[in-house]
Amino acid sequence: MRQYELRLSPQGGWFHPFEKRIDRREGVDRVAIHRIRLRPDGLGVMVYELAGEFERVEALVDEELGDLGYWIEEFGDRIFVCSRFVPNETVSELLRVTRDFQVFLDPPLTYVRGGDLKVSLFATEESFQRARSVVPDTVDLTLETKQPFEPEENVFLASLTPKQRRLFETAIELGYYGSPRETTYEEIGREVGIAGGTVGEHLRKIEAKLVDHVVSASVTESPKRRQLQ
Repeated sequence: MRQYELRLSPQGGWFHPFEKRIDRREGVDRVAIHRIRLRPDGLGVMVYELAGEFERVEALVDEELGDLGYWIEEFGDRIFVCSRFVPNETVSELLRVTRDFQVFLDPPLTYVRGGDLKVSLFATEESFQRARSVVPDTVDLTLETKQPFEPEENVFLASLTPKQRRLFETAIELGYYGSPRETTYEEIGREVGIAGGTVGEHLRKIEAKLVDHVVSASVTESPKRRQLQ
């Protein structure tokens, strides 16, 4: 398992038309994507960070995403939006890469100059090369760094107990998070020395920690405002 730091450069400076409309809106800027995935019904779900005046950001979000449902919150000078969205072909293909080739994103995905995304991910060398070969032609991929995966240096993994960390790493190595899934609770349990019947419960607790880490680890202030749809 290795950690890769990439730069993804979309043609025209944006991956999705939503980003293009953000760029055209005065007083609103893209910051990062904290969570993104495809749903079984074909829609996407994202936790997005924007910057600017809250009223301007809220107006844009309501205009663009109001029909799909969203919440928006302000934490200090940081604005987070959680919403469903309609993925275009480029976004769908990129998300299928992470789903189909056992490539694990380490959010946030951070916007840099020119609309590029700086992305950190974990994968085996074989999985990374296979995934790289099917990145859509509309996106240029630049590999900036590659290094061995060091669990102790990862903030999320460091928050787990030693037993939780071993269980999570074993589940990844055996292909539990692959598509299709390549292992069972019983096989994972045999590797770590616990009953297969309790593996699912332990993994759900770990995944709950992961979601909390992705969405709110860096948010320390109370929300000032929330809009529910």
